[in-house]
Amino acid sequence: MSLRERLTRAYFNSVYNPLYDASTARLPRYAEAQEKLVRSLHVEPSQRILCAGLGTGNELTVLRAHEPTLDLVGIDLSRTALQKARRKPAGRTSGSALLLMDAQLLAFSGAVFDRVLCYHVLDFASQASLVVEECLRVLKPGGRFVISFPSGSEGPGLGAALLTHGFKLSGQPLGERVGRIARSLLAGCIYLPLTLRRRPTVYTPDEVDSLLRSQGAADVVIESDPVYRDHIASGVYKNGGMTYAA
Repeated sequence: MSLRERLTRAYFNSVYNPLYDASTARLPRYAEAQEKLVRSLHVEPSQRILCAGLGTGNELTVLRAHEPTLDLVGIDLSRTALQKARRKPAGRTSGSALLLMDAQLLAFSGAVFDRVLCYHVLDFASQASLVVEECLRVLKPGGRFVISFPSGSEGPGLGAALLTHGFKLSGQPLGERVGRIARSLLAGCIYLPLTLRRRPTVYTPDEVDSLLRSQGAADVVIESDPVYRDHIASGVYKNGGMTYAA
């Protein structure tokens, strides 16, 4: 691991993850994005779901709210993120398992999950294609996935957009506007240092579609992420040239 990668991981553990829930996670556009991610998975009762790179556990919270019977598994490389996720209701229930693990080398057998969610993870992976391969490897034939891919639209502009997000509000009580402005400022400030990290591999929509289909995906839909400006790809994993509805 390079010095820059070690510094990035240290920043995540000591600053970004501890402040994430008080900043980015409370922006209205983030809450809307979380809901859309979960809807795209089309979860059904009692399914086993993998959240690869769960961060502080907000995806698990939304998933549990949509379907209480889900068997949720979340993995992350940040101990501080996992600690925060375990303190949330979705992380404390008996139907959830939160594990310290690298998304580039998942310690699961193949075809064991009904759904896989991997949001804003490839931006920080040294080998993004390995994460994609692993996410699809552990997905059952007919299972659905949602994976976000860096688009190259991140950079300082994203931090600036988060900084100014709260200033665009109108028609709300003063106290609420002040709170949202403060959260937006904090979100922008904690994100800007991450623009100094090693730049991720970026993808065009056509490249995303090609990569996923080469790994056995079908019915691929690609949309734009309103929070991180990534490409969000959803679809179905097929087996032996045959696609099964799930």
